[in-house]
Amino acid sequence: MASLRSNPRLSRWRRPLVLSALAAATVLMLTACATTSDDQQQEQQQQTQQEQTAAAADSSSAGTTSSGSTTATAPQRTTERAAEPAEQAQQQQMVAEAAQEQQSQGDAMQEQQQDDDGMGGMSPGMSVGILTEANYDDLSPRLQLLRDSGYPVYVSEQGYTIALGTPDLSPGIHRISIVIEGPEGLVESPAMRITVVPADAPGEMEEVVARFSRFPDGVRGFHVTAVDFATVGRWNLILHIPSADGFTDVGIAVDIPLDTLAPSVGDAAPASASRTLLDVPNISDLSTGDEPDPGLYIISLADAVDAAKPFVVVFASPGFCTNAFCGPQAEVLSEVRTLFGDQANYIHVDLYENPEQVRFGEEPIETPLLEEWGLHTDEWTFVVNADGIVVARFEAFAPLAEVEAALAAVLEG
Repeated sequence: MASLRSNPRLSRWRRPLVLSALAAATVLMLTACATTSDDQQQEQQQQTQQEQTAAAADSSSAGTTSSGSTTATAPQRTTERAAEPAEQAQQQQMVAEAAQEQQSQGDAMQEQQQDDDGMGGMSPGMSVGILTEANYDDLSPRLQLLRDSGYPVYVSEQGYTIALGTPDLSPGIHRISIVIEGPEGLVESPAMRITVVPADAPGEMEEVVARFSRFPDGVRGFHVTAVDFATVGRWNLILHIPSADGFTDVGIAVDIPLDTLAPSVGDAAPASASRTLLDVPNISDLSTGDEPDPGLYIISLADAVDAAKPFVVVFASPGFCTNAFCGPQAEVLSEVRTLFGDQANYIHVDLYENPEQVRFGEEPIETPLLEEWGLHTDEWTFVVNADGIVVARFEAFAPLAEVEAALAAVLEG
């Protein structure tokens, strides 16, 4: 395990609280000053009365009118002193109002921080251990199946198991999905902060917010965010996982190669000869799903690339969606087709060439299109523009909202 230490800095939500403390301290100081001024005023008034009495006695004995100047000066001083407490009270009120406003702003920012990103994050002097992928033989059979599907798995001493659903990465901005299981089961916090740090430059950290996305089955889900990997090499993702005691910080190491295996954004979509309803006697020969949507098997990938129209393609096996990153992606594609109609083409490619036989327990035969597209995990979605260029890609399950937004952006130009 490697070690990482953050640069000292003050989190955004703490700044208003510090200002509030300073303002409150100012109020106390002014109050103390006001109390002292009142005591001094009383002493000065007593001294003035004594002076006036003495002056009157001197005036009577000396037959002078000096007491006139004395009695004329005393009321002027008293008026000046009376004005001081009024000014101080006004200052106290202004400072109190400022302190109250600062406190309100601090509370609001803290609540917003909690709502938006689940809090957490790196703090000054913080050191976090970084996990590498767990040994295959040390994993349970369930986690071994996840590794067999191409997803890295990490196991922490704090009792957390973390799986990365988007291992096909390269320098640039990539969608990241993470499944976290803790001592209490699946971590479903609405938001979670992640600190992203290049291993060879620990000072160049950034923080992103991962949102929890629940699958349509209502049981599974993962946290999703976007990360900008500036260079090749090892990067550390430090997850600040909300827990009963506050936050548990777990770091995982992710290696970023020079290029992705699957088509990346900006790449041309392979013009593969995917099968359609015209190529098979039954739709069950095209999908392992119970009720395949015929609208997803009308046009081949090769024809879609040449059609000068945007299209969405899903690679998934609906009848064998069992791991933590696999969701009803073909069904989502049907929903997208319902929303956008003939503005685009929609294609589903099953992972198996013999889906009907696989459903009856025969040996599965993977479609060669997986190698043509460089796909080495179980579920993929690509959005391609009218020029045949990939504009969005989703490794692992992509909810309707994400796919819908990506296609809408293409159609809106």
